[in-house]
Amino acid sequence: MIDSHCHLDYCDDPEAAADPSLDAIISIGTSLSRCQKTIKLAERFDNVWAAVGIHPNNASEAQADVRQEIAVLARHPKVVAIGETGFDNYWDKESLELQRSSFAWQAELAADLNKALILHVRDKQNQETASLASAEMMKTLGYSKGILHCFNGHQQLLETGLELGWMVSFAGNLTYKSATDLQDAAKHIPQDRLLIETDSPYLTPQAKRGKRNVPANVRFTAEFLAELRGESLAAVEAYTDANARRIYGL
Repeated sequence: MIDSHCHLDYCDDPEAAADPSLDAIISIGTSLSRCQKTIKLAERFDNVWAAVGIHPNNASEAQADVRQEIAVLARHPKVVAIGETGFDNYWDKESLELQRSSFAWQAELAADLNKALILHVRDKQNQETASLASAEMMKTLGYSKGILHCFNGHQQLLETGLELGWMVSFAGNLTYKSATDLQDAAKHIPQDRLLIETDSPYLTPQAKRGKRNVPANVRFTAEFLAELRGESLAAVEAYTDANARRIYGL
């Protein structure tokens, strides 16, 4: 099984979190220093790969010198994706304009290297500013090798992603009782577009709620998704693993 998105460098014990029972773990950098740490972890563990980029909440960090350093890191043999980038108005840390600039640069880098682009989208409750901004930028840029990381249930964002050929990834919050919008969406997305992730150490699945998340918990999301879609766990594991290998070039 593959955890298609986590943050090993944020886990309490990265060595233990890099579970050898998983076929692959994709660990995501969110700042220049975090990207450097993530690559070092990928070098240490055979089943760990890295993504490098600047998180939207760090968008002001994406100045020319940092962009150059990220572009160098992106060519590392264990780097399989760019991001996570996107839009976040939940914390109000960065302006939408800075986030747009950072998004466009990372999309261009992904296109230059033919690597997956990982999209982060988080709105304030009952708002859709980040979702709409993401859909608009996705259409404008037209890049087809992307991932809607930790999909938030926004219909227009989903339609845009599917039209462009993007993957749609579900994390442990899919298993929460309140996540009816996510669950409805997950039932109907084509098999060849689905990924599962943990976003460790965040979004712990319901079965382990109250504890810090780890990549091995991706199994709980896979089990929930299988039951939701009326499919076997073996089938869900097979096609989500195949999708992860294809989008990341593993």
